[in-house]
Amino acid sequence: MSMISLAAMPAVVEPRFAESSFKTILLFCCTGLVASFGLMAHGIDLAAGLM
Repeated sequence: MSMISLAAMPAVVEPRFAESSFKTILLFCCTGLVASFGLMAHGIDLAAGLM
């Protein structure tokens, strides 16, 4: 393998990892938001224990 192909390999792998990371964070946040709205719709107060 030439040095050019070895140098190009990490550049191809990085964006896929960053994209996957972003999608995971986005999915986690959206899931939390949906769960929060679901609990609010059923009248469950998550902040009741903080007072």
